[in-house]
Amino acid sequence: MLLELITDEVIARQTPEAQGIIRALLADLDARDQRWTARVETLTARVAVLKRTPQNSSLPPSTQHPHDKPLPPKPKSGRQRGGWPGHPKHERTLLPPAECDEIIPLMPTNCRRCGVLLKGTDPEAGRHQV
Repeated sequence: MLLELITDEVIARQTPEAQGIIRALLADLDARDQRWTARVETLTARVAVLKRTPQNSSLPPSTQHPHDKPLPPKPKSGRQRGGWPGHPKHERTLLPPAECDEIIPLMPTNCRRCGVLLKGTDPEAGRHQV
């Protein structure tokens, strides 16, 4: 690894400013390594505690005892479904009608809400592109 190449001998050949920077970076890397090692150990311990069942692992259903209690349901997060207000839409823009291969006009005869007979045309009719 690269850190094995940075020995005290290599650091001693650098200017005093570079030596200080190298030692500070090495100390920061060491601190990060210790934090990540502790995090991995914590997560490994949490995984070991989880009960493996056919519902949450690749165990066959026959490994579960028929009288085992089911796992308690997960608590609701309280967040609303869907995008949040102000979130930019992710949608495909409609092609101009001139670039479409085929246009099929669909004009309903009655209103789908109230059933009133529809007459005339809508200058701003909705478009759906497939």
